[in-house]
Amino acid sequence: MLVFNHKFILLAVLVLALFLSSADSVDAKKQCRTKGNKKHHHKQYHNSNSNHTKQTQSGSPAGSQSDATSQSGSGSDSGSSSSASFGSSSSSGSGSSSNASSGSSSSSDSNSSGSSSSSGSSSNSNSTISISGFTPPLGKAGVAGGNSLKWIGKSLGWYYDWTPNPDNPNRGDILAVPMLWGLGRVNHDDDWARFDAFKKLKPGSAPFVMGYNEPDFQGSGSSGVIPVETAAAAWEQYLAPHAKAGAKLISPSMAMQKDETWLASFLKAIKTQPEIIAVHIFQDNMDGVKGVLDHFAQYGKPMWITEFACINYQGPSPVYCDQGKVDSMLQQMVELFESDSRVAAYSVSDASNGPFGDLTPNQQGQSLSATGKSYMASVQQATNQRRRRGLVPMRKQSSTTSA
Repeated sequence: MLVFNHKFILLAVLVLALFLSSADSVDAKKQCRTKGNKKHHHKQYHNSNSNHTKQTQSGSPAGSQSDATSQSGSGSDSGSSSSASFGSSSSSGSGSSSNASSGSSSSSDSNSSGSSSSSGSSSNSNSTISISGFTPPLGKAGVAGGNSLKWIGKSLGWYYDWTPNPDNPNRGDILAVPMLWGLGRVNHDDDWARFDAFKKLKPGSAPFVMGYNEPDFQGSGSSGVIPVETAAAAWEQYLAPHAKAGAKLISPSMAMQKDETWLASFLKAIKTQPEIIAVHIFQDNMDGVKGVLDHFAQYGKPMWITEFACINYQGPSPVYCDQGKVDSMLQQMVELFESDSRVAAYSVSDASNGPFGDLTPNQQGQSLSATGKSYMASVQQATNQRRRRGLVPMRKQSSTTSA
């Protein structure tokens, strides 16, 4: 009888153990399913937006973030802009390097709309980046595109128009910055003509020279996804001579903003380093703006905000700003850029960034739009405050062409 009880107890223990093991297995599967269903952070494509085209003075397209057909942010495979005539363009793009994280890790777990939890201009970044000598002589404020210069030029310090030879009769004596926009794709936003013109630009003729426009994005208005090795070879061939002649080089700008993975690989692939990091900011809230700034500050160089506007392209569809939101965001962004010691220059985008994005109505240059007036007022208010503190140079009365 005693033996039977021992066997019965042993059998009961085994049954209980099997039951508990089965329950643990079910719980583990539930947990795995829960984790598997969790929405992880991932890059969002820029949405196609036919209105978002940057205009040159002649009215031809000169840069945008429209077609969202491809986004190889690491410059890894499409390489459709490798039609440049220089040698080492056979690479399909080694820019997919896994250590392109020198600027992306801190914000990788935030929403791709840019609503980073970062508070913006962190003190440790401010203390390590000096913008002395990297700001245009007449101030930080500028414009990307020239249609509005007749009215706002006297409030600005610089401009560019996505070409190697920015020329505008209304620019007065503000700085004009040349750009190597792309590497000569045929039938794409005048890319070949601009590439050919840049090759004729004399080294030493400009104090600042800008690199490629959004080589991490495939679409009309960007220079197309340029493989990192191709971009690096062209940089050394066409940009490095300008640095040797004394120009400060400005890095390629990234369409993917703080989600980009292209730039770190590019910087590792080149010998002639840019002294300035170009930044594009298209956000509809200030947390997003600050998140982008913090991402690019991790490269440890002064930043030029070469395009910004109140619109968010990094989602399934663009998030547009109404006029009130545009006015508010412009004022806040200008105040931030003027006060942030990591930002050496900034230029609002005079492209079609939504229904209230143009600085002049329909980009015709005949008058200022409400957005153009808002930007001018924001710049004047911010720079007047800084001028009173001796942080912005006084302008000469003859510094601009009269309207």
